[in-house]
Amino acid sequence: MKETIRKKLEGNLDRVRNLVDLYKKYFAGKSAGRKGYLETDVLRAATVFLHASLEDFLRSLAYWKLPEASETVIKKIPIVGKFGHGIKFELDELVKHRGKTVDDLIKASVDDYLERSNYGNTNEISSLLQDIGINTESVNKEFASLSELMERRHQIVHRADQKTDTDREHSIVRSINSVAVEKWLTAVEVFTETVLNEINP
Repeated sequence: MKETIRKKLEGNLDRVRNLVDLYKKYFAGKSAGRKGYLETDVLRAATVFLHASLEDFLRSLAYWKLPEASETVIKKIPIVGKFGHGIKFELDELVKHRGKTVDDLIKASVDDYLERSNYGNTNEISSLLQDIGINTESVNKEFASLSELMERRHQIVHRADQKTDTDREHSIVRSINSVAVEKWLTAVEVFTETVLNEINP
């Protein structure tokens, strides 16, 4: 499973590199487009996809390892079909799951829970890592750069990467460059490989 996750991540990160290379080949150092930021939208797309790649990696780890987690961890996950309705359930909730083993039900509940999971800051990453038995202290050296990536992704996705002038009438698109995106890409590569090295096959 570890090698499957690594291979999928490598494929996703290659796609991010392709976007950065596209920017560097066709847009870097050239005159700005009609609006002055169209070229750098390629880097914004790379940033969003890089964060998606990180989330996919973390979610893949969670799908793999959470069903095997301790009682304390599993206790935080609602039974499948009860997401958003509290953790506790009545015995009749099990009727619809007749024929399943306990392991099957735990796996289905974890899968259902993860369908709605997000990793938008390093606290959420730390929480997941702890739940699957990884010492955060041993893998958190890239957290500052990952925080920058996640904050910028949020800015791009939820604010179109704009900052508002004090007069509240005009918006300015924030600048971005390939150096920053490549720094975040390296941080994701180092972090994910460090995490994988902490997991037993």
